[in-house]
Parts: sequence; C-alpha cells; structure tokens
Amino acid sequence: MRRRPFKNPPPPSSLGSGRYDVGEPLGSGGMATVYRAHDHEQGDACALKLLLPHNARSEKTRERFTREARTMSRLGHPNIVRIRDIGEEQDHFYFVMELCEGGSLAHYLRRTGQRPAAEALAFVFQVLQGLAYAHSQGVVHRDVKPHNMLLTGDQVKLTDFGIARTLTAESGNRITGTGDTLGTLAYMSPEQRVDPRKAGPTADIYGVGATLYILVTGRRPFDLAMVSLDPTVLERLPPALRPVVRRSTAHRPGDRYQTARAMATAVAEAWEAMVPSAFRAESVMVGFPEVSGSSLVRASRPE
Repeated sequence: MRRRPFKNPPPPSSLGSGRYDVGEPLGSGGMATVYRAHDHEQGDACALKLLLPHNARSEKTRERFTREARTMSRLGHPNIVRIRDIGEEQDHFYFVMELCEGGSLAHYLRRTGQRPAAEALAFVFQVLQGLAYAHSQGVVHRDVKPHNMLLTGDQVKLTDFGIARTLTAESGNRITGTGDTLGTLAYMSPEQRVDPRKAGPTADIYGVGATLYILVTGRRPFDLAMVSLDPTVLERLPPALRPVVRRSTAHRPGDRYQTARAMATAVAEAWEAMVPSAFRAESVMVGFPEVSGSSLVRASRPE
C-alpha cells in the first residue's frame, strides 16, 4: 500500500497571547517550520520557529527544541541569529528570532550559482567569527553548512543549533547534550560520521571548509572526507584557496586549523592575496581584519 505524504496542520494565526501574528512559512525541516511573523510589541517583522505537532508530543524532542532556543539565546554575536523570545501556548512550542530577509546561503547559491572566490571568502570569514565566539562559550554547532547560514543586509549569521553540543569545563573535551540527529553528510567531519560524541570545534572547522568548497566550485563536497584525497578535487579551486580547504577539511582533526580564529586569519590572508588592491578600496565585503599591515574595508578582528 502506498503511503500518503504526511501533511502538517496549519499553524495558529497568532501566538504569545496575540503578540505574534503568524504569516507565511519561510522554511521547514523534520523538526519544525519557520514562519514570518509580526511582533505587535516591537512593531516589526520577525521569524517564528514552531515545533511540528507530531514532534511536540515527544518530551525528548520538546527538550531538544527548547535547548536549541536557550543555546542560541545566550550567544550574543553579530554573526549568530538573535533569539527574541521563547514560548509555549496550548501545546504549541515556539521561539522567535530576528528575521534575515536574504534567506539561507544555500538558497542564494541555488539561485545565483557558484560564487567568486572573494565573495565566498567574505561569507566564510563572518561565519568563522560567529563560530569563534560560540566555541569560546563552550558551544559546538555540529551542523555547519550553507543551509544554516542566513543572509541579512551585508551580514552572514549562523542559525539552527538544534544538534549543538556543550563542552563542559569539568569534562575537558567530552561533549554533553541531547539529540540523535547527526548532521548533514556532505559537510560532516569523518570523526562525526563515526561517533557524533567526538565532534569538537574542529568538526565545525570542517563544515566551514566544505562550505567554502561548494561556494567556489558549485559542487557538493562529498569527496573532501577521504583519507587520501584525489588531487583533482582541489584543482577546481583557485590555487590560493587549495591549502585553506585542504587543511580545514583534513581527515584527521589534529591536522585541521585548531581554532576558528586560526582559519579566519588564513581566509583573510587568501583574500588579500587574491583581490587586487584597487578593488579592495571599493569593496563592499565586510568583516575582514587587518592583514599584513593592510587596512581592509570595515575592518574588524575575529572574535
């Protein structure tokens, strides 16, 4: 017998005791749907993430959903999506975020095709700033990919910490937390594929390197996790980017950049090496630090 596709019931028209008017869906996953909403208290548009009804019946899923919101709410950084509110109303579990009008980087890539190297570097540099801050707060994202990077104005912001892990001071590198979802295979580090509990900060570095690869080549980065990498895979990249992608996606965690800050420095140096100085002066790209004594447009040091 052929199964009918599961259809979710429509969301409530409002939540938060009338504070939020729920509008059209912006995107949906296996756990929740994100809607455009209007916040009457703040008088502006926002994004409301609503746990799907069949998931709301599971205590474990509700806990993971709430944990995602709480994790994001304590990460105050320009390159991480800001949480505005967390709520529950008549078995509807939701949280409210800032609205990123540009959609996801994955959607942008599908719409525009592979990106110039300078633009791709600018995107991932900002993501690395957000990750550097998250790691400094003991949070490992574990699902870094273009789908979880949102565009708003000239900024890129990390979102979806649903399978994030927290590194506790008492446990050293041991990762604690809940959640069974492992991440997305093409952007997943080799050690996370084997055991998600082994996914530390360098697993996030791997996801950034894989994202840089697909942005520049337009090809999904499945081959990067191989123990012995076929050189032709990296030949699709500009020469200045090959060592950055190769090191960030090295098979062994110890061979990767050990911090987001270290990779951010390498990314900025590659950008400086590739972009003509005449273009730098007029560049609208944001987030780069000073590199080798040059002051780049709207400079800011990585966190």
